Amino acid sequence: MRSSQAIGLSCSFLLGAAAVFAVTINVFGDLSHPTRITVELLALIGLQALRHLRFWVSRELLLNFAFLGYALLTLAWTDDINAAVATLPAMFNFILELLFFSSLIAYHDLRATLGGMFAGFLAAAAFYTLTEGFPFTYPEDFSYNTIAGMYLSGLFITMVNGAYRGWRLVPLALGAVFLTLIAATTSIKTNLGVWMGIFVSGMLYFRLSFRSAIRTLIVLALLGTGMAYYVASNPALTERVQSGFARVSSGIAVLTNRENDTGSTGLGTRQGWQKEGLKGWAATPVFGHGVEAFRSDFGITSHSTPIDLLYNAGMIGCGLFYAMLASIAWRLMQSRNRAWRSVRARISVCLIAYSFMSLSGILYYDPFVAIFISVSSGLLLRLEHAGQQSVRWVGAGREPDGPALRT
Repeated sequence: MRSSQAIGLSCSFLLGAAAVFAVTINVFGDLSHPTRITVELLALIGLQALRHLRFWVSRELLLNFAFLGYALLTLAWTDDINAAVATLPAMFNFILELLFFSSLIAYHDLRATLGGMFAGFLAAAAFYTLTEGFPFTYPEDFSYNTIAGMYLSGLFITMVNGAYRGWRLVPLALGAVFLTLIAATTSIKTNLGVWMGIFVSGMLYFRLSFRSAIRTLIVLALLGTGMAYYVASNPALTERVQSGFARVSSGIAVLTNRENDTGSTGLGTRQGWQKEGLKGWAATPVFGHGVEAFRSDFGITSHSTPIDLLYNAGMIGCGLFYAMLASIAWRLMQSRNRAWRSVRARISVCLIAYSFMSLSGILYYDPFVAIFISVSSGLLLRLEHAGQQSVRWVGAGREPDGPALRT
């Protein structure tokens, strides 16, 4: 291997690792700060520009540019500017994440890039365990939805990296660990979303899923036995995992939300938010009331992406955000390269999971959703072109042909 190629592969690996590590550690603890991650993302974008003096502008990125632009336009009729300004940095970071990760996937060697992202997440997850103790201990003010989303992102990166490389054992082993950790967080919407994604994707890719299950049945049995023994030997973890599965089993009822004596979210509360959100949306269905108008009017978000967006940004803003997810679904439908069906199956799992999770959570500035959208769009385009041989993608150190860099 030439030294220039080795340097190119190393740069791709390090950029992927640094980006995922930076984004992940900025979503928990005292490290969470929108300005800090903005500076870090701009620095990474600068390093990317030194390697390749152009960026891939995907269809999803254009949609998000329009989404942010419309949000800025709604400031003209937003009542609480302070609440809006507090949210806009996170929305801006979403665009930076889309821009960086899309270009990373488009221009760099995929093996090195995905391997770096995989290593970066493992390092960030280990850092979280060392500093916070989860899952062996539970930190004060534990944000279960945030941490569950973090492990879901790790599951996505692990599975896509494994499918692209043809790995079997490593994704199965780590996938089982991440699923257990997601259950231990007791996040209902994340657990339900993941298993719904696995089930629906298994039906859509039935032959692939059936063959994979047959080939890995023994491995899954061994991993399941090992995980069961480890969980059973840790009483605290056993209790949390059991609590997580208990919450998931009753998740549909809880997701409809009823306030109970402990103050947890309940049926009446969430139904009330939904009714108020739809009532407010009916007053201005096209344009909405402005950025964070629901939070400003009711002191809390609606805990639902479509309700929040319809109330705040009307049909225009809601349509622009969900068009990004629809765009990924369209790419999946248009893909015909049978060699990469396993990659598409993994992407479909998370697409379904995030679509479901959005019904009971705010995802339109979630950094892990940005990683999912940018990595998925870039991978689907590159692998499809590679299969058709209409565009010649080459190793690190050389740029792909221009025609592939379309939206």
